[in-house]
Amino acid sequence: MYILNLGIAAALYYFIVFSFSISIHESAHALAAYYLGDSTGKDLGRITINPMKHLDPVGTILLFMAGFGWAKPVPFNPSNFKNRKTGTALVSLAGPLSNFILAIIFAFTFLFFVLKFDVSPDFNSTDPLVIITNFGLIGLNLNIVLTVFNLLPFPPLDGSKILAFFLPQHYYFKFIQNQYATFIVFIILIMTGVLNTILTLAYEHVSNFIFFILEPLKNLIA
Repeated sequence: MYILNLGIAAALYYFIVFSFSISIHESAHALAAYYLGDSTGKDLGRITINPMKHLDPVGTILLFMAGFGWAKPVPFNPSNFKNRKTGTALVSLAGPLSNFILAIIFAFTFLFFVLKFDVSPDFNSTDPLVIITNFGLIGLNLNIVLTVFNLLPFPPLDGSKILAFFLPQHYYFKFIQNQYATFIVFIILIMTGVLNTILTLAYEHVSNFIFFILEPLKNLIA
């Protein structure tokens, strides 16, 4: 999906939501690391919703060109965790989990305004109710993408560190040693469009699940 093809107004919505969402994502990493005993991210000021602390130029540009992107990773020192492997997995999981929670919140916001006020998304509208609905829709879409994208098991994405947690010790070290090779595979998947197909399928499943768990609330809203 080329976001710029949707128009300047839609692109602005996406940029605002992306900036907020990746700030929450990276802050979640830093906060999880801090509670597990490592203050590296906190000391660098990464527990903040200020997007200037988190935005990555390449990841932001790719958002508009390919429909997904990333932020500057939060550094942490696994040596400060009681259990290096478990701590790394939990810190890595914190980011995608925060985006999944945001997706649910944005989905509820979208449903609430659509059902309660009978409004529809319109990126060129100046109606406050429609503007909030727009943010709900884009926040839902973008945070699902951020969730599934970051859970892919390719370095440097969070999914690679989460996968490593489930690997036996021998395979874990093999996996760590061959991160460059798996990164090359990741780039090939992007260039061939295979990654986009994977993300689309994953998006549909996660989206259906979110609306399934929100289904009981629809009667209360309407």
